Amino acid sequence: MKPEGTQAPVLVLDGDTLPALAIVRSLGRKGVPVIVASHDDKPICAYSRYATTSLKYPHPLTATDAYTAWVRRVLADNPGALVLPVTERTLVPLARALRNESELYQRVMMAEPQALETVLDKADIAELARACEVSLPRSWSVASMEQLNIILAELSYPVVIKPGRSISDSAQRLPLTVRYAHSEEQLKNYCAEFLQEVHVVLQEYFTGEGFGIELIAKDGKVHYAFQHQRLHEMPLTGGGSSYRMSTEIDQELLQASKRLIKALSWQGVAMVEFKKNLDTGRYIFIEINGRFWGSLPLATAAGADFPWLLYGLYTQGAVPDIPDYRRGVKVRKLSADLGWLEAVIRKDADQRLVSIPTKKQALADWLDIFTPKHYFDAQSLSDIKPGWIDFVRIIKSYWKRVSGIFAEKRERAAILAASSPERYQQLLTPDARVLLVCYGNINRSALAHCLANHLMPEKTAQFRSSGFHPVGGRPMDHRMQALAKNGGLSVDAFRSTVISEEQVNWADVIFVMEAEQVAKITQRYPKCGNKVLLLGGVAGDEKEIMDPYNKAEAVYRHVYKQIDRAVAAIAKAVDS
Repeated sequence: MKPEGTQAPVLVLDGDTLPALAIVRSLGRKGVPVIVASHDDKPICAYSRYATTSLKYPHPLTATDAYTAWVRRVLADNPGALVLPVTERTLVPLARALRNESELYQRVMMAEPQALETVLDKADIAELARACEVSLPRSWSVASMEQLNIILAELSYPVVIKPGRSISDSAQRLPLTVRYAHSEEQLKNYCAEFLQEVHVVLQEYFTGEGFGIELIAKDGKVHYAFQHQRLHEMPLTGGGSSYRMSTEIDQELLQASKRLIKALSWQGVAMVEFKKNLDTGRYIFIEINGRFWGSLPLATAAGADFPWLLYGLYTQGAVPDIPDYRRGVKVRKLSADLGWLEAVIRKDADQRLVSIPTKKQALADWLDIFTPKHYFDAQSLSDIKPGWIDFVRIIKSYWKRVSGIFAEKRERAAILAASSPERYQQLLTPDARVLLVCYGNINRSALAHCLANHLMPEKTAQFRSSGFHPVGGRPMDHRMQALAKNGGLSVDAFRSTVISEEQVNWADVIFVMEAEQVAKITQRYPKCGNKVLLLGGVAGDEKEIMDPYNKAEAVYRHVYKQIDRAVAAIAKAVDS
């Protein structure tokens, strides 16, 4: 390596994340000049003693072209620097923008384009795993509702529904997460939603413990490996780990990982995720994270210094030798694990999928903080400020929640009181322009819109509908469609729209479904507050109308009746 102080500087992206903080600390302790960057104004990494400078870039998901142009400028202005994207939100746009520019691509610390695209696609990596004889759950790749209907008879529930990519390819660049279906109806609903953005992979549900094999490879050969076990996950049914432990490497999992890495000719770091049933010994492959992973602070705390290993690979062309890591080290992400503890106490999980620990077990896990092998993601005595900032932010978030609960109760009472018969009469004139709004514009406001057109085809009153969901052009929920068709409505041509300032300005009255939506719409469009009312109150009964999405058939029927009464009351009001 070069002498301390002469190393190539590294620009660490995603400076608002804790894995990035682990990287900043790792490289900074080795004397590497580290610049941090994020789309946030005050990223946690900027508070580290090892960060020389903090920069801000355009948001990679909402301003992708501006973000990649920003990185290009940084590379041009700093010829000797390397760039390290930490999450997929920064990595994917760069990989695609630079894939045909090898000179620039080699200065970004990420895997080769073809290998990266394979691991990013759930269906492609599953196919590779089969070819490498790596154990998989039963899986089906689905690109259309027609394909789904063909395989329905083969499925047993619950079914795991994985979006083909964790970030959609649509213009909105929406983050997508795994869901679980317990019935055919629920499965169809989730798939209909996902398939508008990306193909899906369906998998059998497998009960087991979560393990990760973290590694660094050169030309498809693994040079160093580390293993962790997930102790806590958020949400409880499966998600990011909030508490994990370094363990002895399971040779079966390591060999499976090596076969995959060799087939990919992988270059760089990766985390190969598995589940293993400790009673039966059976394991299944879950996915490969082709980048630094969320539990990286555990690896560095245990001595598996992957940021330094990757730096050596890029600056010297070889993976440095480091001592073996310590087993039994436990690391906790404080903010997420407080959420885990709260979820356990409240039993906030589908108990068909997970066995919730007792309160006694949960508190016993927290007593581990007093053991010598326990660490935190953010809190560190050698770099105090980021941990303190993290702690203050946690306190603020809980204070905001508590104060928000009381404020919401007061606001809700005021909103309910404002939705009075006199106010409805005042706004519902014969030529009123009415905007109907709910969250997704595929159930409640969609039905209200179709009912209004059906009941008042000759009226001078005009009706539109929209929703807060960022994706438009979606058909009505198939269960609400069925109820609407039984009621004689024409709904096949209906497509959702996203609420806009133009729609809000157009409307004389805006009907929403819940009190919180009154607050949401008036915060977004402050001038419209005096014309936003609750739809349910028009009929004089239940003022709020709950979202039926993915709920029982009885809920859909109840919501249908509520909206039917409300729209009938609107028709009567504009007639008078």
